[in-house]
Amino acid sequence: MQIPTSGTRRQWLALCAAALAASRLPGVRAQEPIKILVGFPPGGAIDSTARIYADAVHEFGPMVVENKPGAAGNIAAGALAQSRPDGNTLMLAPVNVYCISQALYRSVPFDTTRDFAPVGIVARFPWCMAVHPDVPARTLAEFVAWAKANPAKAICGMAATGSEGHLMAYAFGKAAGIELSFAAYRGGAPMAADLMAGHISMAFDPIVNLAKPHQAGKIRILAITSEERSALLPEIPTFKEAGYPVATGDTWIGASVRNGTAPARIQALSAAFSAAGREANLQEKLGKLGLSAATGSAAQMAQTITSDRQRYAALVKALGLQLD
Repeated sequence: MQIPTSGTRRQWLALCAAALAASRLPGVRAQEPIKILVGFPPGGAIDSTARIYADAVHEFGPMVVENKPGAAGNIAAGALAQSRPDGNTLMLAPVNVYCISQALYRSVPFDTTRDFAPVGIVARFPWCMAVHPDVPARTLAEFVAWAKANPAKAICGMAATGSEGHLMAYAFGKAAGIELSFAAYRGGAPMAADLMAGHISMAFDPIVNLAKPHQAGKIRILAITSEERSALLPEIPTFKEAGYPVATGDTWIGASVRNGTAPARIQALSAAFSAAGREANLQEKLGKLGLSAATGSAAQMAQTITSDRQRYAALVKALGLQLD
């Protein structure tokens, strides 16, 4: 670099000061990589979504996904609650972390309202119910008949205890008059492996985790939770079609930062994630997994958290669920 002469030194110093100030703006590259916390193992719906967005959002420099699996995403949420409020640590988490955990668990290491600042909802996906091929059922009606005749074998794998999928599976079992036993796992990948191996007879999990094994004939999906059929597996009926509307609903994935982060930083992050969600390439990547991109604002996510917390808390209470 050429050393400035005395006549231009003051201009050069002014430019350096301006560059330093610009580097501190919320929309400019951060001085350190942004960490995206994911409370589930690699390979599942949340992890895949986080990695797709990490590759698509470039305004802040590199983004690194850090998996902290366990307790239905609550471990990662606890880590966010302890992070610095500088916008350099985000969390991508499903609705259960934001809206169910505090009603379901006796103690959690965070408070959604106190600790988190919403950035925006970035994706949505349905859940599905699948069985091992040895289960002689190709419809929900056939499965219900089989489960009533074989109650000891009706073991339902859950990638996240206390998730909205868990609540829907529980509600389905009650509506169908069958007693499901739940087997908790630390994520979708190990649960899917046990389902394919026949260690469990059925599972309730996001479509992203089970679509490929279904297409390969290693498992059999019987129904999905969305209002309409999925473009990924259009042949699979919805629970509503099969007569069980109680097991209906999509999961949303929301991005958040530590509460106390500067509003300008939150606004910049929200705008960046929304812009990425409008990109055709990102939408295609999510679509192949059975997810759809969402581009809501931070305020819209806050409103959704408020309404969903009330709805799911009422369901948790009605079902009498309480976990340590």
